Amino acid sequence: MTAILNPDLVVDTLIKELGQSGLYFIIITSKNGAVIKSYINQEFNKSSIGLNMSQLYELAEEIAMEIGVHTPDFNVIHSDNFYILSIKILEKIIILLTEDQVDFSSVFEIINRCIITN
Repeated sequence: MTAILNPDLVVDTLIKELGQSGLYFIIITSKNGAVIKSYINQEFNKSSIGLNMSQLYELAEEIAMEIGVHTPDFNVIHSDNFYILSIKILEKIIILLTEDQVDFSSVFEIINRCIITN
């Protein structure tokens, strides 16, 4: 059995269920930072964001290995009234910029529903 993350479905479903007003961007990248799919409500440099978040994951994985814990599946950065949520799943990284009123569990539920198994 294989599991595949459908990037188009992830973006469309997140926009539909979270709404455009509190969701500023969604970027789905490969582990090396190449942008696969994106939605941007405002002007952002998606290539730079994707590459920087990919490097952040690499650093987090290295630190986790050095101290003997499992590598992180997600990171949360809080600034003012916003969250940058980055999730590593099935060899892809999903990055969201949202208002801090968004319920994390709903984001994870939405993404899980967008995984297709054969």
